[in-house]
Amino acid sequence: MIISFIQKFKYAFSGIVVALRTDKSYRLQFYGVALAIAIFIYFTLPLEKVDILFLGLAYALILITELQNSSFEAALDKIHPEKHDEIGKSKDMAAGAVLTAGFFLVFVMVSIVLL
Repeated sequence: MIISFIQKFKYAFSGIVVALRTDKSYRLQFYGVALAIAIFIYFTLPLEKVDILFLGLAYALILITELQNSSFEAALDKIHPEKHDEIGKSKDMAAGAVLTAGFFLVFVMVSIVLL
């Protein structure tokens, strides 16, 4: 039971490594957003604990939605490689989830500066 539990973590970490190695969008979100947050933190120090928690939450939300978007798009491209309007709309909506997460990060940053 413990071995199967550990094996699931291995698969999950493997998925993140695969995304970092093969997916430009995920790599951009992973490193680019981390850099943006680090710069933001540098210029807004000192921060409250709750501010750091919200920044971490927003970053995690971006990474989660980008992983889901990338895996969704890869699966759809494999299943249905030719262009199709409905699949295109689905992929656009998944990309919209990532954008929404990005808006949340901007909201958090603006709130930290203004509140």
